[in-house]
Amino acid sequence: MFFLKAIFWTLVFGVSAEDDFYPHGGCPEPKKRMDIISCALTLHPALQKGELKLETAKSQFAKASQIPNPQLQTRFVRNGGDNSSELETSLNFTLELGGKRHARKQRAMALADLAKADNEDLKAHVKIQTILNLYRLRQLGEEVKLVKEADLAFKKVIMSLKKRPRLNAEQEAALTLFEMAYEENKVLGAELHEEERSLEHFFHVVTGHELKEIKEFLPKYSSQWPILTGERQGESPKLAKLKKQVKLAYKDLEIQKSQVWPDLKIGPAMLIEKEGPREVRMVGLNLSMPLPVLSQNRGGRLTAQSDVVRAQKTVLLEDEVEKHERFEQLRIYESAVTILKKSISPLLLEKKQRKIERLYMRGVVSSSLFLDSLKQKLSYFKLRNKRELKALSALWEIYRFDGKVLKEEI
Repeated sequence: MFFLKAIFWTLVFGVSAEDDFYPHGGCPEPKKRMDIISCALTLHPALQKGELKLETAKSQFAKASQIPNPQLQTRFVRNGGDNSSELETSLNFTLELGGKRHARKQRAMALADLAKADNEDLKAHVKIQTILNLYRLRQLGEEVKLVKEADLAFKKVIMSLKKRPRLNAEQEAALTLFEMAYEENKVLGAELHEEERSLEHFFHVVTGHELKEIKEFLPKYSSQWPILTGERQGESPKLAKLKKQVKLAYKDLEIQKSQVWPDLKIGPAMLIEKEGPREVRMVGLNLSMPLPVLSQNRGGRLTAQSDVVRAQKTVLLEDEVEKHERFEQLRIYESAVTILKKSISPLLLEKKQRKIERLYMRGVVSSSLFLDSLKQKLSYFKLRNKRELKALSALWEIYRFDGKVLKEEI
């Protein structure tokens, strides 16, 4: 089994047989919460693809720095009738005028910067997704516990009613309602189990950890929330990436401008003419260059210029969109936090629900009231958890807009 796991992680994540192999796909067992996030930022398949893309982009610099090879040209003609021949040889070196090589190198550097910025943007999204999934995993544990408690309560009431020798009409109706609620609760438990399996799959893919290794470090429910300002504090990774695209567009324009200049081919030439016993040797200079008369790459320059304008406008539009989106996320965050701070504590809610259960078993309250209390308890926790995720999502989106996602911790 260990051998099969080793093969799996080698194929998926590139862990070689010579590397230290962990049963977690390259990450040691976590010691703290941030270890899980750091592992996801290393092993997430999308980020690994991004790293490969970055390495490919970096290799473009060596390609752009290449100098054209010299060209050897030769021509030999012989006349067998009068025993005459002619040999012409030239060695041409290409001189790229207009700074073509420098422009290519600058574009390769801009391409590497763009790939790096794209990876940073992807890291921000992966970190947010991992953090929200950690919180959701903790919430699922709470909701599963509530479903199990409701199961026990339903079973207790159903068994109590079935033990009675005779049931009146109201009690028969109550038994039917509790049996239906019990079946509904089982379906809800199955849905929660499926969601938990989905999160287990996520963490297994991006970290290699099992749930039992993660659950110890799940974030707790927070009663203290950060106070955020209305002004943006920095630059989002996406905006930084778009600015790198502007830089790349400028480098593409420089390349198109350099194409206006022709390539000069120059080098030594030698001509040997032989006619009978007489031989003439001539040495000279060979020069070749296309004349930029009919075309000066105007079309290429105009296309590149339009790409620069488009990239610049995209940055301005994204900046405005992010300003409005940050303002909206701030409103959502503040509203959600206000509701969470005013919500009833779980311990107090549990105490009240237990009291209703005791009253029902004494026959003081009706079965419908007790049933509603069980459903309301679970509904309340689900809504509170949903509101907590809403606040967390808004908070980390604001961090993303401010360029602080990769610096903040949970």
